[in-house]
Amino acid sequence: MSGHTPGPWRAFNHSWSDTSILAHGFDHAICLLDINHATEGSQDADEALMAANARLIAAAPDLLEACRLFLGYNADEGDDGIAFMLAYERAVSAALQAVAKATGAQS
Repeated sequence: MSGHTPGPWRAFNHSWSDTSILAHGFDHAICLLDINHATEGSQDADEALMAANARLIAAAPDLLEACRLFLGYNADEGDDGIAFMLAYERAVSAALQAVAKATGAQS
């Protein structure tokens, strides 16, 4: 089984109903989002839905890394309380940043 395309990923909005997820160093999209049922009357709602889905997908590598940090935050740290807390703080920071990216709360 091969690994996923490495991050960071970013969303590129072509139009209100067409968005690509791009990864640095790749010459093609790794994911395409398209709202094929869109109508002019549903444009605002569809555009918001597309943007939210694109943010979540683009944040996938960051969310995975945050989960890995939480699952292994003490695996290599031994019983040293300071190292444990530093590793935990890195995991919390990564999780907060990933959630912000996924929800659009980042600046």
